[in-house]
Amino acid sequence: MRPALLRLLKRPSALSVLDSLISAPAGVEQLELRRDQRCLRCFSRSARQKQPTYTVHPENTASSEYPSQSTRRTPSFRIHNIKAPKTQAEHCVESGEQQVAANKGLSLFRIQTEKLEFESDIGHTRDIGTRLVDDPLYRNDFDLWVELLRYRQRHYGDLGTMVIWEALTDRLDDVQLPVDGDVAEFLWQSFINVGFKRNVVMAELAEYARELWDRSGKRWPKFYESVVGGFIERGMIHEAEAWHRKLRDPHLACPNDILRVLRPGIPVQQSTRAAAGLKSPDAQGFLPSLSAFRNVCRSIQGHQIYVPTISALLQHGLPAQEMVLMHLFLVGKGDHPRSYREIEPLIHSAEKRGLQSFRQKLRAYVNSRFPGETEKVEIKDSEIEDSQQDLLHEEKPVKDEIGARIFATDALKFELILSGLKMFGATSIGPQSLRELALRAHGSRDILEKLRLLQEAGVSIGDSVFSRLVRKLATENRGIVLADLLRSDQHPDVLEDARIQESLLLAYYLSHDWRLYNLTLVILGEIVDEGSDMFNIHFRKHMAAGEWALASKVVDELALRGKPLTTRSIDFMIRHALTPRRPGNGPVRTSDRSPKTEVLFVLRVLQRIIPLGAIVSSRLWIELIKRLGQTDCWIELRRCCLWLANQYSPSVPQKNTPMDIVSSTSAAQTGLAPSNSGQDPHILRTIFNRQLQEALVHWGFRKRVSSKFYRCNPNQLIPWVRGLALLRELERSGVDLQTSCIRRACRHRLAIVFGRNRRSSRPMNRMLRRENPYSLEKVFGDISRVWGVPSLFGGREYIDVFRLINPPSSKMSYRRTRKTLWRERTLRGPAFIQSRS
Repeated sequence: MRPALLRLLKRPSALSVLDSLISAPAGVEQLELRRDQRCLRCFSRSARQKQPTYTVHPENTASSEYPSQSTRRTPSFRIHNIKAPKTQAEHCVESGEQQVAANKGLSLFRIQTEKLEFESDIGHTRDIGTRLVDDPLYRNDFDLWVELLRYRQRHYGDLGTMVIWEALTDRLDDVQLPVDGDVAEFLWQSFINVGFKRNVVMAELAEYARELWDRSGKRWPKFYESVVGGFIERGMIHEAEAWHRKLRDPHLACPNDILRVLRPGIPVQQSTRAAAGLKSPDAQGFLPSLSAFRNVCRSIQGHQIYVPTISALLQHGLPAQEMVLMHLFLVGKGDHPRSYREIEPLIHSAEKRGLQSFRQKLRAYVNSRFPGETEKVEIKDSEIEDSQQDLLHEEKPVKDEIGARIFATDALKFELILSGLKMFGATSIGPQSLRELALRAHGSRDILEKLRLLQEAGVSIGDSVFSRLVRKLATENRGIVLADLLRSDQHPDVLEDARIQESLLLAYYLSHDWRLYNLTLVILGEIVDEGSDMFNIHFRKHMAAGEWALASKVVDELALRGKPLTTRSIDFMIRHALTPRRPGNGPVRTSDRSPKTEVLFVLRVLQRIIPLGAIVSSRLWIELIKRLGQTDCWIELRRCCLWLANQYSPSVPQKNTPMDIVSSTSAAQTGLAPSNSGQDPHILRTIFNRQLQEALVHWGFRKRVSSKFYRCNPNQLIPWVRGLALLRELERSGVDLQTSCIRRACRHRLAIVFGRNRRSSRPMNRMLRRENPYSLEKVFGDISRVWGVPSLFGGREYIDVFRLINPPSSKMSYRRTRKTLWRERTLRGPAFIQSRS
């Protein structure tokens, strides 16, 4: 019996089953080999004694320990192949003691398969609150999500992945998938693999990725590559081209990133299947995968991918017509090789394959593109060796350290050193030798004379920054600066680094060391452009020194010359002008300048340079608008928003509306900047997203109103609707409004002032409710006057006012209210204010 059992276990099928069981212990229950229920009870009892870190609600214990007949798996043994993260290893139950103590709870949870079945059954909206992922504590625990997804994939395949995806999108609405790391790659790639088979899932996934980008500015960098490249790998050429048009904004960050979807090594079978949908692909002479790549590239401008594309085709040994078509296509789009060496492998390949006509065309192209480089290629081997020997005889530079010691020796006169250089046939000297030569000279005229003698003897001083400065300063007879240069402790090679010189310039400027400051200015003038580059350096210098007035003058001078600030200068200004703030909190007040002064300075600089072609990210504009709203600078906030709408709107800017509810000085705020239709048409949608539109409504309500002012102006619009009025003005300038988000924000503010009396933790909210001088009818009437037709609330203000101003609250809101009441009863005075959340 024993040898028969051993022969049975040695079969390949038995080994495969045992290997699968060892690597995935949670799938043991699929065998249905339990003959004695006592063992299972003992196992379950021992597992329950070790309480994991993941807790289950008491009401679900019964259902988790004894699954119903519908949830129990059939005795089939089907194991689905899934891809695990690279750094996550699947350990068996026996090796659980080797895991980290922090993962002990998850390991125990992995053992209890019935609980895994229950917790992963979340592809519906029933029984919300009974699963671990419903708990906010574990909602963003993606290790738990990975475990649930792996379990569902192993047991149910693609249907299991669909369950987890429906849970992320339907059951929960505030879970943001990670965008970096192995966990993110596993989650995104699992859903994309299902999307290849189900178009609905792929469409939902693309919409989810777009909303994640609009909401948080984050995206998985491999999303475009995985979707478009995956369709090409599967031979679905038309789908790849269609999804390229949908995903290139914003998932294709750089034009050269299109190279990631190049698939020259697709198996022939897939290319043949894809070619079946095309008209006579053999007659056309190209693979469908490369045809799809060219079609994708046609809609992308400015890419420089000639060298890696041709190299990939050569490495995979594709047919000659593929390289011909790809070369002609890339050259036709203006994507050229930068030197002869980059196109030389293609020429050699054409020669080996006997493509004489194509080789002649390449030669003609190279002669017209690189006329000076082709002559070197035509030299024969013997001629190349002779030329190399001639070069060895021609180039004989003096080693810089030895030359510096020779010139520094007082016993050796310059004429003797020059004779020695001639005798040994030296052709050049280094910068350190030139330094010692200049130090021993007697003034600028003596330096120029010695340089002339070196030139007549055929000895060059090179073309380094140091040698050019020595010749230039000696010619201009600037003896003081020349002496400082020669006695400087900087190595001549350091003079080539512009960043080091700029940091030295700032240090000398702050310490008022004007001699070294002037020397560094001369060095920078030799390295960078005397025009806009030097102005940018001075701008950064004044910003680092805190001299904002002088920095503003530099910007004005650049604007007069028609030159914008560089991206580096803009980033430098942001780091030094804006005080850092924590997310969700307003800017911190410093003793030097107020937050309002900081934002207004940055706004003035940006408004001067953007019409000149400067590029500013939408995240910076959102940050500036947030700071203005958080500091209650409404006039400046309105100016900034209208300027942005007029600047980036493709339509003609509209005139100001007569609805001036803030100040009489805002009537002249619309003639701010001309319309610039050459900008990105999507930047307005990115800046004025739904979160910012809701924030404008909230900031509009945050204004303390005196009852005396209301009695004096009963017919004037109340200030609380100024946010709605600004949104209507932005809409006329081309901004798309999110009506549902605006309606939700208005209902929230009305609930704070007129709704049920629930204690708020915000002092501003309590003050607005306590000192409110307006009636509910007055507020509704002014909202209708500002918003217009159709009504913002759809007529509900006339039907059910109570429910309109009392929207349903979440459990978290009730918990915050109870916490606020407890703090107010327990704490007194400033302690209550400082402890509020």
